[in-house]
Parts: sequence; C-alpha cells; structure tokens
Amino acid sequence: MSNKKRLFSYLKREKIRLVFIFILSLIFVVSQLCQPFLLGKGLDYAKDNDSNAFYICLIIALSGVVLGVITSYFFEVEVGILSQRVIKAMRDDIYQKMLNVPLEEFDKKKHGDLLQLEIRDMENMASGLYAFFKSLVQGIFSIIITILMMFMVNWILALLVIVLTPLSVLMSSFVARFNHKYFKKQASLQSELNSVSLETLNNIDIVQSFNNENRSIDKFEEINQRLKKEGRIAQFSASWINPSTRLVNNTIYTIIGVIGIVMLAYDSDLALVFAVMSIGRLSSFLSYTTQYSKPFNEVSGVISEYEAAKYSFRRINEFLNLNDDIDEGKEEVDDISSLAFNHLSFSYQENQKLIEDFSLEIKKGNKIAIVGPTGAGKTTLINLIMRFYEPNKGELLLNNKPLVDYSKPSYRNKIGMVLQDTWIFKGTVLDNIRYIKEDASLEEVKEAARKAHADSFIDNLPKGYMTLISSKEGLSEGQKQMIAIARVMLLNPDVVILDEATSNIDTRSEKLIGDAFDKMMEDKTSIVIAHRLSTIVEADTIIVIKDGAIVETGNHKELMKKEGFYYSLYSSQFK
Repeated sequence: MSNKKRLFSYLKREKIRLVFIFILSLIFVVSQLCQPFLLGKGLDYAKDNDSNAFYICLIIALSGVVLGVITSYFFEVEVGILSQRVIKAMRDDIYQKMLNVPLEEFDKKKHGDLLQLEIRDMENMASGLYAFFKSLVQGIFSIIITILMMFMVNWILALLVIVLTPLSVLMSSFVARFNHKYFKKQASLQSELNSVSLETLNNIDIVQSFNNENRSIDKFEEINQRLKKEGRIAQFSASWINPSTRLVNNTIYTIIGVIGIVMLAYDSDLALVFAVMSIGRLSSFLSYTTQYSKPFNEVSGVISEYEAAKYSFRRINEFLNLNDDIDEGKEEVDDISSLAFNHLSFSYQENQKLIEDFSLEIKKGNKIAIVGPTGAGKTTLINLIMRFYEPNKGELLLNNKPLVDYSKPSYRNKIGMVLQDTWIFKGTVLDNIRYIKEDASLEEVKEAARKAHADSFIDNLPKGYMTLISSKEGLSEGQKQMIAIARVMLLNPDVVILDEATSNIDTRSEKLIGDAFDKMMEDKTSIVIAHRLSTIVEADTIIVIKDGAIVETGNHKELMKKEGFYYSLYSSQFK
C-alpha cells in the first residue's frame, strides 16, 4: 500500500470529524479575513464623515474577532483528538503487525529500530498531523478566500500578487528538497542509538560485571555525537525555509505597496477599468497581502515537523507493508503420530550453507536428542519444526502429510517448548504459568507447578501464586526456568521441545524435573537439544549434527562403541 493510500485509510475512519474540522477552519478563516475589508471600508466611511456606516463596519469586525476565537478553540480541540485517534490506530496496527510477521523479519531488524516505530516515529506523526491541519488546511482556505477578497478590492493588484506567488513556493520547495536527506540520516542514527540503549539496559548486569561502563558510554556518545551533528545540519537547513520565504514575501509586500501608492494618484483613470483605489482599499489590500503570505510562512516554519513526520510515516508504512506470516494450511491437527524431515535443506543466507539434504523421522513416543557443537544447526532444526522458518528445499511431514497442509495455530498447540532463555513477563506467578492456557484453574496450575517442582519456592513467596514477578526481579534464573517448565506441564502437549531446558537448575532439581519429564513423556514425543550430554544418555535416539549434517545416529551405548564424533564430544566433558 502506498504512503498516501495508507494515510487516507486512517483519515477515512475519522471522516465526520474531518468534515467538522474543515467547517470550523472555514468559519475561522472567513471571520478573520473579513476584518481587513470591513476596516478598509470603515476607513473610507470615516474619511467621508459617514459615522453610522463606520460604526456598523466596526461592530461587524469585532464580532468576527469573537467568532474567530471561539471557532479557533474548537478547531484546536478537534485537531488534537483527530491526531491522537489516528496515532492510536497506527500504533495498534504496528503492534499487531509485530505479532504477525515471520520471525525472520525480526532477525533482519534491530530491536531498537522496532522500538522507534512505536515511540519516536509516533511522536513525529502526532506533531506532523497537528502541523498539517493547523498550517496546511487553514492555509489553503486562507489562500483561496484571500484571493477572492483581493479581487473584490482591486483586481489589478490581485493579479500581480498571483504572478509573484510562485517565487515564494519555489524557494520553500528548493530548501525542503535539499534538507530531506539530512532528516533521513537523523532518523537512521536515532534508531541506532535506541538499539544501543536497549541492548545496554537488557544486559546491564553483564556490562557492570565486566566493568564495561566506560566502553558503553563511549559507544553511546560516539553515536550520539553523530546524531547531534546530523540533527544540527537538518535543523539548520530547515531553518532557511522560513527566512527565505519571508524575504520573498516581504519583497512582494513592498512592491504591492509602492504600486498601490502610485495607483492612488490615478484613481479616476482606474475607475474606468473597475479598479478603483482609495486609502481604505489600499489599507485592506496590504493587509490581504500579508495574510496571503502568512500560510506560506507558517508552512515553512513547521517544515522540520513535516519532514520528520514524512520520513517516520514512510518507515511505518514500510513495516506495515511487510507480508504476514504465511499460513495456508486448513487441516486441524488432532494428534502428532510422526514428524519427518524429508531431504530438507535450509540456510539463513544464500551463500552460507547450513542444513543440506537432511532426513529424519521422529515417531510418537520417541525421545530424540540432538547434539553437536555450537553453530551446527541444532536450534535451526527447532525453528523449522515450529515453522518459524520455511525450508529452502525439501519438506517437513506430519503424519506422513506435508506440514504446510495443517494450520500453524492448530499445529503449535500440540507442541510445548522450554528454551534455555526463559521469558517471564510482569504479572503474577499464576498468570505466568497459565500464559498458554488462560482458562486453567488454580488447581491445574498448582498441579503443573508440583510436577515441575516449582511449588516448593512458590509457596514461600510473599503472596504465593499471586506474587508479582518480572524478568528482572522476584525470581532466580533457576526459578524462572522452573516456571517455564510448569507452563509446558500445564499445556500437556503431544510433543515437547527442550533446548537445554535445565541449564539454570541445580543438580538435585534437575534430577527431580527429569523424573517429572519422564513421567509426562509417556506416549509422547520429546526432542531435546543438549550441551551437557550426561542428561540425554537415556534417549531412544541421539542425532549427532556437525556442520548442518547428520554424522551419527544411535543410542548412547551404540555411539560410544563407535568411538566417533559423539564419543569425542562426550569424553571431552569428563576430562
């Protein structure tokens, strides 16, 4: 969807409020622009000693001032409401898009860049929308009505103003086109700075433990210095628009004033061509000349807001135009009897091979262990099983049918994952455990926690299952891992995937949880990625991966007898 079409789609939702804003703007502009005409008339009436007509013009002009103040107030309120409603809709769409785009899109983008979409870019859009309606909408009405009023006063001078107008437009357009690239650089550096800040905050304990504060500060200041430089250039270049357009407009004002004075000397001759000139008319026309240039000056005064909003909306639209995660499967998954990799090949980058012609069948009830050095492709296999990524060649089979024939939600509901990196959100222990099964009762949650051996420490928390916790406070790493395991216990899936799931748990708890997993795994399938090979000696099948390819398969005893790659891995952990 193009930028214009996307913006119109948001504004279309507020069409009633838009109409009201346009009406208020029109009333305000008319009330303001009638005053110079009335005051000019009043000046001519006063010159002719017509006091009654003078007072009538004065009263109408003052009434217009009051009406303008009232309509201006409601205009400001409605524009503010409209801007915030549009921004809310954009923010909702961005968050929803974040949940729907393929996982690979997040690997391509910095998290600070995504954060900027929700915060800085939204602020820019809010300022830009307000400036758009305040300056541009009122400006268009003001220009149209001013031209009409100028023709009513003196059509010769009106034509002269229109002929000279392009000078101001060309000047502002030239400067705006020149400084756009600087605003683009500024936004890019702001995104980079956000990424550094977010990365440091998420790992502040690591930064401090290695006494790396000074290096982090230096890195932040280096980017911040570049941002300062580009921001200064962007603001400096944008600041030229206002004075340059004012210079042109003031020049036009002076030319009109001089020609108007000359026309006063030939007023009787000009009357023959319906271009009467009087002191009152000249006063009115000079006021309209100022009013006519005012919208151009106001637009040039907020050009930095326009440019920032324009670039921010382009970023927002580019993100919203990303394709959603493809799910063309229609069939529901009732039971997972088997999973199979059928001559599958996959790589994150075309020129970097990872998994080549990989075949593996996992039957129901099997305990499969995947081992290998870092970067061999173990976690990548999990990403493919979960359909976070699609294979480049080959296919995955579910119950001997292509996995793509099944809907992703239905399929993923049958799989429980416990990763090495736990995820705990700010909320109660109860809510954290039943995150994947919101309708679970308290008794079901307690039973899952008991099976995961998390009940012992939960009962000792200040408010038990109603204790508030978060990723940074309230629990140790091992306790957070046990809550993550309790989630899977609660889900009771057909397939359980463990990616070094007990790495943060002490040896005694690991043994207890291992026993609980063994009990839960009866008639179920488990896929375990392990770095500590002592935890998978009881696996039915051990898949040894090296450089993305299976180099050995078998159980622990069989592989040890071969004295191959697995033997060397296992032995190295006990030297």
